[in-house]
Amino acid sequence: MAKISIWQRIINFFTGKKQPAHEPAQVKDGIWYAKQADGSYLLGIDKSVYDLMGKITFADFPNQLDTIQVDDDLLDIEGDKSVETLKSPIAGKIIERNKDIGKDIDELNKPDPEVNWIMKVQPTD
Repeated sequence: MAKISIWQRIINFFTGKKQPAHEPAQVKDGIWYAKQADGSYLLGIDKSVYDLMGKITFADFPNQLDTIQVDDDLLDIEGDKSVETLKSPIAGKIIERNKDIGKDIDELNKPDPEVNWIMKVQPTD
């Protein structure tokens, strides 16, 4: 995790800014992944997918595996412009899936990490 200077911590304290709960997200093949404070990774749909596919019309998990490997299928999505299967950028044990991801398509089409996260994964060593 990136170190924050004592000076920046003081500024954040007086301005009310909170320290991030995770490191900045990295992106691979349309999936953003961000390391959380507990060492797990949160994975989600990157903005580039919205640019490529247009409006998303359908999303579903292609499997119900408990563990994933790099390049395993994460999410099947259909859009105005194409159909894609998003792949995992990391390997690990699936801790949690976003069970609401395909239920409200209008919400899914907002590139918001609070809505468009796919799953939480504990990486393998």
